[in-house]
Amino acid sequence: MNNKIKEITVKHNDDLSSELILQCLKEKKIIQLKSNFYISNYRLSPINLQSPGVIINSSGSKNVPKHCYHSVANLNQSANYCGKWLEEQDFDLSNIIIFNTLPLFHISGFMPLWRSKIWECEYINISPKMIRESKYLLEKTLIIKGKSRKILITSLVPTQLYRLLLNKEGVNWLNLFDLIWVGGASISKNILKKCIQEKINLSPCYGATETAAMISSLKPREFLNGNLNDGEILEDINVRINKKNLIEIRTERIGQEVSQFSKIKDFKNKDGWWESGDIGKKFRKNNKEYLIVYGRVDNTINSGGEIVFLDLIKQRLMDFINKKNLPIEHLKLEKLNDITWGQRYRILLYFKENTENKILFRSIKKLEDFSDTFQKFEKPFDWIVNEKEIYSDNLMKDWKSKKYKG
Repeated sequence: MNNKIKEITVKHNDDLSSELILQCLKEKKIIQLKSNFYISNYRLSPINLQSPGVIINSSGSKNVPKHCYHSVANLNQSANYCGKWLEEQDFDLSNIIIFNTLPLFHISGFMPLWRSKIWECEYINISPKMIRESKYLLEKTLIIKGKSRKILITSLVPTQLYRLLLNKEGVNWLNLFDLIWVGGASISKNILKKCIQEKINLSPCYGATETAAMISSLKPREFLNGNLNDGEILEDINVRINKKNLIEIRTERIGQEVSQFSKIKDFKNKDGWWESGDIGKKFRKNNKEYLIVYGRVDNTINSGGEIVFLDLIKQRLMDFINKKNLPIEHLKLEKLNDITWGQRYRILLYFKENTENKILFRSIKKLEDFSDTFQKFEKPFDWIVNEKEIYSDNLMKDWKSKKYKG
């Protein structure tokens, strides 16, 4: 018998949506969590699945949006092994308050709610607006912590972390937490070092929608001791790195894909392995396996037989730009085919408005000198000044001919 799918449209992580989700799962329904901005050309028809669970959108291993179904059993296993990892650090699960800053229609925002149910602990939704009002957020959290004297944990995306680190109130709020999970692959080393300096209990981690979130997590005490990786692999997870350097995962909590016509397909292969879209490596330390995630496979190039991770190059450049206070708002790395190297890349620079030519050229010169320290296969092919989406050809001609001697 096919079961109807209950659609729940969530603006972000409001209390009413949280209550509705838990109530529907208690009634053994299959629910689809959707953003109010989500646009689809079709609705999922009744599905041939009997177990209650959730359907959440995922980018998938090939960066194509997919519907991922997780049974309640999968969700329970994810929460239980995450809890076990916390208990190994002497966390009393029932004495925790989970602050959820992430949207319920993402696996990273749904799982904090589900963990609170499994761990039987307190749960508080934090809106995006409140994250931006760090003074009010700090005051509210100080009251909660003062009254309860409980363990505080939360999860953040890197953008939220950056924003909170910009002011004293944000830093003070972060310091209230005993553990802060944050996706590790896209965090700059400068930000990580600042968190260590401020003694923030950060826990860089790695997970995926297809695996019901957490795959690996770094203990805060290890992070504060300067160990920068994506943490130890959880007990119910097997990880291997294949010939393409992609992370493959085997666990009982891998979900299933739901197609347009509500057909069910396994994400994992016949041997039980699911291939992610992320490049990484693993290593052993103190009889435990650890994971390092370098970035998405769809954002790498093969230059002279060497794999170049464009996400890491971009972060390296942004760190330099911030350190030297260059007037660059952002940059893009554009892939190029090259007869000699196979693939290379060029950099599109977006300068702040009204930047003087003299300063602009000095900034490019500093970036060029910095890129000269890269390995040969990592060096950019070209630099392009791009203002308001229009290439500034005359400026670049001046630069390349060295006519301008600023």
